[in-house]
Amino acid sequence: MDGIVLPGMLFELPVQHYRSNDAANAQGHAVPGRQRVRSTAVLPHLAYISTRKFLGAYYGAEILLPLVHLDLEIDGGPDGDRTRQGDLVVSPMLLQWEPVSLFGRPYWQRLNLVITAPTGDYDRDASINVGSNLWIVSPHYAFTWELTDRLEVSGRLHYAWSSRNDDPASRLQAGDIQPGTAVHSNFSVSYALSDAWRVGLAGYQLRQTSADRIDGQRQPDSKERVLGLGPGVMYRQGKQSFFANYYIEQGARNRSEGSQLTLRYLLPF
Repeated sequence: MDGIVLPGMLFELPVQHYRSNDAANAQGHAVPGRQRVRSTAVLPHLAYISTRKFLGAYYGAEILLPLVHLDLEIDGGPDGDRTRQGDLVVSPMLLQWEPVSLFGRPYWQRLNLVITAPTGDYDRDASINVGSNLWIVSPHYAFTWELTDRLEVSGRLHYAWSSRNDDPASRLQAGDIQPGTAVHSNFSVSYALSDAWRVGLAGYQLRQTSADRIDGQRQPDSKERVLGLGPGVMYRQGKQSFFANYYIEQGARNRSEGSQLTLRYLLPF
C-alpha cells in the first residue's frame, strides 16, 4: 500500500533487526571464517504533504533520523559493538499524484528525492562506524496498483549515488574511497482478508552497477548484490497501521547474507 498517500502529516516508527552468520564473495562462494553480523535500527520518520500542487502533484517533505546498534565479529575485520546515531535522511521534495486509472483500476504514484547527509557517528580510527562520512543522493519512484478491491501490488524503484569519503578508515591506508552507484527496489503484493487484516509477500533487491573506487581507482570484483523475500502482515485499527515483515536473503555477492525482521507503526494525522 506504499503508493497510497493523501495530504497531511505522517508519523512512522520502523524497527529493523538484521542477523547473518555468512558472507559471499564476488563469485557467490562463502567467505571462510567468522562472519557474524547483528544490527538493529530504529528510524523515527516524519512526513508532510501539503494540499498545494506542483506539476499536478501534491508536494511535501520528510525526514528520518536513525539510531543504530551494530554488533560485528568478522575475521580479519571489525570486531565489537557500537550504538550511535546514524546518518540523517531528508527529502526536500516529495511529489504525490492523485490516482489515475490503469486498465480500469486505481494506480497511485509518487516521486521522491532523498538525500542522506553525513551526520552520523564516524571515526576513521574506530573499528566500527554507524555513520558513512559521505553524501548519498537516492531518488525513487513509488507506486500502488489496486488490482481488485482486495488485491494490490506496490513497489519502489531507487537509484543511489554516493559521494567520496575523503577521510576513510585508517586501516585502508587510502586518501579517499567512493562506493559504486546502485539500483535497488522494494516490492510487495498483498490481499485484504478483512477491513483490518492484510497478508502478502514482500521483498527487496540491490544490484550495484559500478565498481567501488579507492583513490580514484576502480576496484575489480567489488559490486554488491542481494535479494530478500518473505511474508508480511498488516493490521489496521482506525487511522493506525501495524506492519510485520520477515525477509530471507539469497544470491548475495560481496556482502553478508542473512535474514531481517521489520516492524512498523504508522499514524497519519
